[in-house]
Amino acid sequence: MNQSATFCCVQCRLLQPPTTACVECGAPMTAPVELVRELLYYRDMRLLNQRDWGLITAFLAGSSIAVPILMPFALGSLVGLVVQRIRALRQRQAIAGIVMPPIATTPGATTLYGIARRFRGTVESLLDASPVLLQHAAVKDRHGAVLLRRSEAMPFLLDIEGRPPVLVTGVTRVTASATVLAQRVQVRRGDPMLAKMGVPTDLAVAGDLEVASISADGPRLAVTGVVENEAVAEMAFHRDGGQTPVMRGRIGAPIIVQDCRLIAAALG
Repeated sequence: MNQSATFCCVQCRLLQPPTTACVECGAPMTAPVELVRELLYYRDMRLLNQRDWGLITAFLAGSSIAVPILMPFALGSLVGLVVQRIRALRQRQAIAGIVMPPIATTPGATTLYGIARRFRGTVESLLDASPVLLQHAAVKDRHGAVLLRRSEAMPFLLDIEGRPPVLVTGVTRVTASATVLAQRVQVRRGDPMLAKMGVPTDLAVAGDLEVASISADGPRLAVTGVVENEAVAEMAFHRDGGQTPVMRGRIGAPIIVQDCRLIAAALG
């Protein structure tokens, strides 16, 4: 993984490919890890007043620079001021954890229950390289606060009893404790698993790595999102024109995937 291409959302701590807004929460405060790393030392970004925060967001998004050639100079000056201010306040050597806000449900979303089936491919498990469809990895401190996290997902078919399968694709989130099979290991700065997530080796990250994965043909899932019909070429062989019910996650409105066993345990 190319660490220079890893962006981080300061608001929800999601590591992700280059983007102008966080693919999961939609926040514009998303930039290369090296650029925002000093901001990660604070769980409460209210240390910056509203005017400062607005300027930082605008500069990082590139939306307030009228002349592109001035961007490196203006951005460098701004980051220098922010870093100086934060370093003056910083009292710790490790980055601060945050409490993850609940995921907002998209208007019109519905929850479907079924078994995940492989569609196009899989991703490698962070822990043992086994093939999985979805994975959410989060490094947490001793209090359970999230330091950094990363999600990986491949499109999959949700096999639902009594109705055609639904294709689940786009931005997808396995909730932090979505599966009773979530695995936890301790990691320290420079751990190879952190490098796989895109964490720079010199960033002070250590804690419990919690990995929640969903494999094909695994446990029954609860999947929440908006279902619409779309033409899917791979489905045309058994459905006219490939018209297929699709649940597509979008920026700021991810599909939410949960393990039904966890839901049952909570209700019980």
